[in-house]
Amino acid sequence: MIDNEPDPGYPRTPEAAEDFLNTLTYDDTATLPPLPPATDRIEHGMVATSFKWTPEMRDRVRRKAAEHGVTPSILIRQYIEMGLLSEQSERMIPLADAVRALTSLPHSA
Repeated sequence: MIDNEPDPGYPRTPEAAEDFLNTLTYDDTATLPPLPPATDRIEHGMVATSFKWTPEMRDRVRRKAAEHGVTPSILIRQYIEMGLLSEQSERMIPLADAVRALTSLPHSA
């Protein structure tokens, strides 16, 4: 069962939210966290491999990669890594089962 109630520490009324926001302080001198690596840096050191697939599958992968904001190569590597990890028998449950369960959950707004 999913509990949609906010944690007790979160404001529950507009007034409580305003009070909370008024207590926030901002530090313009704080260092920013590092940006994630650019695609060309991720691709550095990779080896090229070719395989055959249908044009329809290629197009699906391209669309899905665009939805995730990554290149098709990165998406394919992520999918292959998930598949390989799911083959590890020492895990308590197969990763594929966990991924299947998580992907079946409704997306939150």
